[in-house]
Amino acid sequence: MHGASGAVYRFNLIREGRPLSPMGGNFLYVRLDGDGYEVVHAGEAQNLLTDARARWTQAVSDHGATDLFTRLNVSERTRRHEHEDILAAATTPMKDATANSGDA
Repeated sequence: MHGASGAVYRFNLIREGRPLSPMGGNFLYVRLDGDGYEVVHAGEAQNLLTDARARWTQAVSDHGATDLFTRLNVSERTRRHEHEDILAAATTPMKDATANSGDA
């Protein structure tokens, strides 16, 4: 994923049944779009285990999300900076609720 700044952020695909980390990080809900992915939602969370799936059902039903990607990042300051950079580069159909819960 490229941010608006040109920085490249590497995310890992979460396979079905694979547990999420309780660490802080960024996450993306995406849907297949031709040969690539379209970002449906970009979020950041203090705890990926509890927060990264919080809006997954909505993303699937309302926006056709097919996959979840995560990026571990325990530094809250860095995580938020990366999240803002990603949001500046991507048009996501899911709107903000609260940044702290990973909804953005």
